[in-house]
Amino acid sequence: MSLAFDRQEFDARLARVREQMADQNLDVVLVFGQDQMFYLTGYDQIGYSYYQVLVVSRDDPRVVYLCREVDAHIIRETSVAEDIRVWYDDHRNDPTEFTAAIVREFVDITGCRIGMELQTHGLLPVFYARLAVHLAAASIVDASALLTDLRLEKSPAEVACMREAGTLFDIGMRAGFAAMHEGTRECDVHGAVMQSIYAAGGEFPAVAPPLESGPRTLHQTHGAALRRELKAHDPVNLEIGACFRRYHAVGVRSAAIGAPVAVQQRLHGILREALQAGLEVAGPGVATADVAEAMHGVYLVNGIDRRTRHCGYGIGIGYPPTWIDNLRIKLTDTHILKPGMTFMLHGILADWDAELAVALGDPVLITDTGVDRLTTLGHDLVVCD
Repeated sequence: MSLAFDRQEFDARLARVREQMADQNLDVVLVFGQDQMFYLTGYDQIGYSYYQVLVVSRDDPRVVYLCREVDAHIIRETSVAEDIRVWYDDHRNDPTEFTAAIVREFVDITGCRIGMELQTHGLLPVFYARLAVHLAAASIVDASALLTDLRLEKSPAEVACMREAGTLFDIGMRAGFAAMHEGTRECDVHGAVMQSIYAAGGEFPAVAPPLESGPRTLHQTHGAALRRELKAHDPVNLEIGACFRRYHAVGVRSAAIGAPVAVQQRLHGILREALQAGLEVAGPGVATADVAEAMHGVYLVNGIDRRTRHCGYGIGIGYPPTWIDNLRIKLTDTHILKPGMTFMLHGILADWDAELAVALGDPVLITDTGVDRLTTLGHDLVVCD
């Protein structure tokens, strides 16, 4: 068995889930997201496009996995689960029927309350529709927030992983900067980033590092590296989610190929001031909305109104297609920051006439006394020759 953490860590996580189930009067919870399965039991794999489910009972200490036969071994190898059921990838078998049968082992379905992780890529609508039929005698409740909110305050063991990921983030960024030259392709820079992280012991990220140059920076870190060659004075935006034991330290930097144009310099200066304002406000007991307010104040002073957009998001465990936790740094978010919370604090500003966008952001950790940046990189605009 190869566990990412010791068994006591997973026992504590499952105990917290059951406490929340009791508070919300849930008899059983069905977990479908690979990220949640990893968090609760350690189960770590990449073939999760097929139906699989973790069944957690409020009153029974067992947890039960239902998976394809091919995945049973990896559950035994990487997780604390011992009760593993399989379904065969055959059109005559409906895994949702097997799921309902497992639930009946724990509780009388009639009148019970079943929490279901609905806000996940791990549950296709077709399987939800079938489950709703098989479990029609029960009340189905969306338990997505119950699961995701438990992950926001990270344990010391998780914080250690986040710090390791921060070190990998720095390594990847420095490698990316070193590879940026006039005539170099975006995909060459991307390759240098990933090679450096793998060489340092990192893992595949939940999202391939977004990398854009020139007018493509207007994609605002939602564009992948292409074969475009870097040109003199090009802006370049590089976002990295460096991964260690599935924990991601996510940040973004902007660079210029040779002397930066004036617009890029101006926007970067505003972002640097806004990011510093957010870092100065962030800390335990502070509302996420107050951090966002501090950053938006800088934008407004400079004539930029982006109050409808967020200034960061929670980071931690990630599997494709996302590394984002259930936390937002925005004016309408209601979370209060607590020690152990981690997020990327960032901003993106675009000038459509100049055909460029600039980005700047740090992975950060809330501590007992304030905030730690999980990176040693500075906030200056990087100039690559």
